[in-house]
Amino acid sequence: MKIVVVEDEKIKRITLTDALLRAGHEVASYDDPLNAIEAIKEDNFDLVVTDLKLPHMDGLDLLKNLKAMRPEMPVIVMTAYATVDTAVKAMKLGAYDYITKPFSSEELLLIIERLKEYKALMDENKNLKKAISERYSFGNLVGKSKQMQEIYNVIEAISQREATVLIEGESGTGKELIAHAIHYNSPRKNKPLVKFSCAALTESLISSELFGHEKGAFTGAVKERKGRFELANGGTIFLDDVDDIPLPMQTKLLRVLQEREFERVGGTTTISVDVRVIAATKVDLLEKVKKGEFREDLYYRLNVIPLKLPPLRERAEDIPLLVEHFLNKYSKKDEKRAFSREAMQVLMDYKWPGNIRELENMVERILALSKNEVITPSDLPDSLFESADLRRDLHLTSILDRGSSLEEAVANLEKRLITLAIERAGGNRSEAARMLKLKRSTLQDKIIKYAIK
Repeated sequence: MKIVVVEDEKIKRITLTDALLRAGHEVASYDDPLNAIEAIKEDNFDLVVTDLKLPHMDGLDLLKNLKAMRPEMPVIVMTAYATVDTAVKAMKLGAYDYITKPFSSEELLLIIERLKEYKALMDENKNLKKAISERYSFGNLVGKSKQMQEIYNVIEAISQREATVLIEGESGTGKELIAHAIHYNSPRKNKPLVKFSCAALTESLISSELFGHEKGAFTGAVKERKGRFELANGGTIFLDDVDDIPLPMQTKLLRVLQEREFERVGGTTTISVDVRVIAATKVDLLEKVKKGEFREDLYYRLNVIPLKLPPLRERAEDIPLLVEHFLNKYSKKDEKRAFSREAMQVLMDYKWPGNIRELENMVERILALSKNEVITPSDLPDSLFESADLRRDLHLTSILDRGSSLEEAVANLEKRLITLAIERAGGNRSEAARMLKLKRSTLQDKIIKYAIK
């Protein structure tokens, strides 16, 4: 990385610069923050490491200037233990991390390695975001797999036509999103898209909902009401779970598809409508036809253009794009969140019985519960793992992949355990020490050592 070091004490500046150079970084060091700002204006640096106590301008003012110039520039602040409160202010102003003096070069290099991983993940996310916007989306649909690209092509071809469409797919695969994409890319896009779920409703209720009713048609019908077909006139009606429509009601629906006309419940006047029909089913309708549970003539009326959505387990390559889509949807403004490669692999290996809906709910839940910028396997719900051993092995594998030494790995684990104990104890250090079976003074020393906030 190209790193700027700002430290007014000569010996410390030289020592720190030498350590970073030995680790393979390119370093520009300054004793005056004003000179550092000029250098950063002229060149593209990856990181600034600065002391908080400086001449002409303190570290907080330098941080404010840097964030105004280069908001994406990560800054690590160095501070004495007595000024940790100031370092916390720096974090609130946008510093990536802080380290308390005295510290070893290994401690700083460990923070820089974590930063490199974080920047790599953020770059991946940026590329995914660009791919979603440029190549791999159609409306609110997201996917780069061959199946999804073929579906985009079909949607593009049929949107300009009036033919009835039957969308088949498991629950949670995005059938309603397909209906949206077809309607809003069609000549009817400025007319209503009316949606209706046929699931688990009685024949009389479905009839009233779809075709409307006249005043006094039944008990409770205190006024005339238009049905969904009337409300969709000129536009599109989306019939979800069409496989749940009772057999007697299927006859009435068949007539509407054939004649585009119907009567309200309790009425005698025939009403004509201009409506495009898109239907969706979560089961194989042809199998229901063979069992005598669905009218064959209605099936062929609905199945003019079939569109089959694959379950998420059959297009795992789309999961990173979908995750990025949901991160953008549910993250707070200016919040940068990412899944680590190990966590993403867990998501891609899982079978997702609830499909995209389950994935979306999981991402939203994790963003609400985890405060970590980088989401790791330890942040994922247990239901995504086949066993506790898998979770543990993934964590150990991630440590090996990072090339951490045993000492670094143990230190990292110790820091995480202490942080978790403090969180569970609600910030009570005595209680956290009891959980960890440590003396309070020992815990306090480790909190200082690991700069635990």
